[in-house]
Amino acid sequence: MLDAIKTKSPEAANFARQSQCGHEEEPLVCCGSEAYPLRTNLLPNRTVCGEQKGDIRIKGGEKTEIFEHPWMTLLGYVYTKDGSDAGFKCGGSVINNRYVLTAAHCVLTSSKISLNKVRLGEWRISTAEDCEGGLFLNCAYPVVDLKIEDKIVHPEFGRKNDIALLRLEKNIEYTIYIQPICLPVAESPDPMAKSKMYVAGWGVTENGTSSDVKLKLKVPIFERNSCNEKLRSIGGVDLSEVCAGGEAGKDTCQGDSGGPLMREFGENLNAKPKWFQEGVVSRGLSCGTRGIPGIYTRVPYYMDWIIENLKSF
Repeated sequence: MLDAIKTKSPEAANFARQSQCGHEEEPLVCCGSEAYPLRTNLLPNRTVCGEQKGDIRIKGGEKTEIFEHPWMTLLGYVYTKDGSDAGFKCGGSVINNRYVLTAAHCVLTSSKISLNKVRLGEWRISTAEDCEGGLFLNCAYPVVDLKIEDKIVHPEFGRKNDIALLRLEKNIEYTIYIQPICLPVAESPDPMAKSKMYVAGWGVTENGTSSDVKLKLKVPIFERNSCNEKLRSIGGVDLSEVCAGGEAGKDTCQGDSGGPLMREFGENLNAKPKWFQEGVVSRGLSCGTRGIPGIYTRVPYYMDWIIENLKSF
């Protein structure tokens, strides 16, 4: 296949090499939303991003395994009055070994609290050491808390453009519990209505309290025109956003803001599945109400902005 591409142009061959995502008899090349941005070397290639230990399938709103979605982060805040701990109020995702992607409204907070740190490698918030299992315990490495060197909020953030980057104080050391998620290309099309994507986080649960353990959930994509009708009171959605959810008792809620809307590719290939981030949890009217979806900032729409705002390490 690569030999055939080489006859077309060196650029096409280079694209194919960078889009490689496994092997059968010949190298496999991923296209569409699986293709990786080619204009930067500051994002990890497919040999690094979007992988998690094991072969896990999300069944619905449930507790994650200790190693699932290792790109998930928690954003920690302090009270501006005295600098005391204000807890974790948002999420984010690791996109390379220096940057976290999140929502702008998680960065531009009220005058009472301010964003202070990013926590990596967390599973159960209440325990210093996260372990699961019975006789043979599986314990994660200690969490990593990093200060934030720079906060890059989209310059046109208002009700729309709810996206931001956090540059951390130092490089992240990857482990099986801390990994980057893959990002899509700018040209990726809107996801099809009723197709399934995935969310995860520690946000408010159905009983109104934050979860101590990282949770996961499968959500359907909501048709855009119908979403605009349902959510007109909060501005509806444009091409920079996507709607998902609308099932009773299944939704992202406060505390999940800034976290990723994800899809998995490659389960039918002779290659390890890869996870790609298609959205950022932004806003909504309610949590888990039938027929009322949530709004997510579309990552493909902002890929140019993301790449332009990444600095070398």
